[in-house]
Amino acid sequence: MQFESFKSGTYSNQRGYKAFLPVCINTSWDWINPEVSVLLEQASNELGGLDSFSDLIPNIDIYIQMHIRTEANKSSKIEGTKTSVEEELMSVDDISPEKRDDHEEVQNYIKAMNFGISRIQNDNFPLSTRLVREIHSVLMQGVRGEHKTPGDFRTQQNWIGGSMPSNAVFVPPCVDDMHDLLSDLEKFIHNEEHFVPHLIKIALIHYQFETIHPFQDGNGRIGRLIIPLYLLDKEILQKPCFYISDFFEKNRSTYYDALQSVRTKNDITGWIIFFLRAVIYTAKSAKLKFKDVVKLVDDYEDKVLEFPGRADTNRTILRTFFVEPILTVKQLQAQTSFSQPVIDKILRVMRESGMLTEITGFSRNRIFMLKEYLNIFTRDSQESG
Repeated sequence: MQFESFKSGTYSNQRGYKAFLPVCINTSWDWINPEVSVLLEQASNELGGLDSFSDLIPNIDIYIQMHIRTEANKSSKIEGTKTSVEEELMSVDDISPEKRDDHEEVQNYIKAMNFGISRIQNDNFPLSTRLVREIHSVLMQGVRGEHKTPGDFRTQQNWIGGSMPSNAVFVPPCVDDMHDLLSDLEKFIHNEEHFVPHLIKIALIHYQFETIHPFQDGNGRIGRLIIPLYLLDKEILQKPCFYISDFFEKNRSTYYDALQSVRTKNDITGWIIFFLRAVIYTAKSAKLKFKDVVKLVDDYEDKVLEFPGRADTNRTILRTFFVEPILTVKQLQAQTSFSQPVIDKILRVMRESGMLTEITGFSRNRIFMLKEYLNIFTRDSQESG
């Protein structure tokens, strides 16, 4: 299949509406446009550089968890959640009641991502429709949408935009066609005979999954989860350190338009170019953030050695904040077993040094943030370096 001659699919007549039936993608792919080749080379180089760099970073798993939390926030925000990354790091009891449902959805995204990573890395379980259903079950458990069959593919028609299929922006394939399309998608994931470059392949997989829309709810989040999991499964990355939703969220309209233009205008080239640019941006951003956080951590580790009190106690409190950048005194007591007076003393010195910020303004039930550290993960990559 050549990008320039690609025909995205046809429409099947249903009762009162037409459902889009995409063509199968399990085939070889080629293109003429030289921009695709140039961007593919650059994206592959940036991703390879991130993989090599991440292998050299001490405590990388701690920083990866921070990346996952940011990814969860950004991917969920695309779907309409309103919580900030800072709020996601707080206890649900410490955020406003109207945002607690959003908070729980993002926490589920984090659980779903970590579940998928564990299945691939620890269980050697391949990326597959079965794994996708397992991840969906975790994502939708106990939150809005939990009654929309978590872990099961849909058994009825869904749609995007509008109040019903007849006035929808997009109507995915009907259930009768969906299972064959999912089978074709899974074959494409594992097909090594067509020699399709992995970044082209995952771009096509993401488009096709979003077009099939196999779940009643959660398709966008699952589709974005598949991207880093594919890179892990195919050992393009050794560490789960690549999360693309920040770029998609910053360019939300362009992201949706690029996907829809494939269906309406057969513009697969435009989608591939958008995706490769997203890969380049994301890989550069992650590498810069890792560099900055390693430098900051080293500076902070040196600084706490100069604080009064026991060096190992000071270091333990600091390192607890590296794992959880927003904490209360009670949480610190639970995680370190230090007494409240000891913790209060260290927190006071850390605030005076500029490391910590107290974010409530209260004299009791205070919440402390390791602000500069957290800012590295939440800021725009253009501010990095």
